[in-house]
Amino acid sequence: MVTKEMSKNMPTVHESVEMLALREFVTARDATRFDGMAKGNLRLDVTHCNLVQRWHDILFSEDMTVMEVKEKLYRHGGSSVSFQELYLRRGGGDTIFLMDDSKTLRYYGAQNGMEIHIKDLDPHSISKHGGLEDVSQVEKYVMPDEEYDKMKNTVRAIRREREAQAAANSAAREGDTGEELGGTHAPYEMTAEEMAAAFPMDGRCKCEPGSRRGSIRYVGSVGGTKGTWIGVALDEPQGQNDGTKDGKRYFECNGPKYGIFAKPENVEVGDFPELDPFASDDEF
Repeated sequence: MVTKEMSKNMPTVHESVEMLALREFVTARDATRFDGMAKGNLRLDVTHCNLVQRWHDILFSEDMTVMEVKEKLYRHGGSSVSFQELYLRRGGGDTIFLMDDSKTLRYYGAQNGMEIHIKDLDPHSISKHGGLEDVSQVEKYVMPDEEYDKMKNTVRAIRREREAQAAANSAAREGDTGEELGGTHAPYEMTAEEMAAAFPMDGRCKCEPGSRRGSIRYVGSVGGTKGTWIGVALDEPQGQNDGTKDGKRYFECNGPKYGIFAKPENVEVGDFPELDPFASDDEF
């Protein structure tokens, strides 16, 4: 990183060797760039009093009259011929007014590399106040959201399809773990009595994936879903809820993420005591 002290000893942009080399490369042909011009032709820059932009190396003829130059420049700046005043900037602060429309550029001493400046006298010129350059003044068409939503192959439609696909894939993955309620799944073929016997209340169990241990606190249906679910209060906060679903409490647990609703096939009942995180590996 360059510190403030280091920057004091670094060369400026104008002193940089690389910048000097770049300048020499860009300007290498400046002295000879007009050598290939046909006799009688001129390359002049053009500026406009109402415009920020400028036009470089516009082709003119030495024998063009001022009126012909105005007609040519009308196609560039949009200023009417009758409202144009032209000035020839010959360099070094030498600027002359091209007053006589019948005189030629040769008469006024125009040479390659000089500049013609257009002064627009029209008080209602379209070039004034950014009329030709300020795009913020252009009234833009805004399509209603309802109409845009109906169109196909738009950015919004493609994004909507991708979000729906991502949501479907996520739901499929979460459905496989049995932790996200909703959707459809094959019914577990057991009666209520068999379920109560297979998953006794407060019985210790292990839930997959992750071999998360906990105690069974609920067996039954959950609102808005199909099938039977096992509510487990986990020993550690590795779940998805706190024993509630859509604002309804089904069982108590230690707090947020200490509860899950799992499919029966993902719950194994057995001797699964609470793990001691400080115990050594030899004690397991």
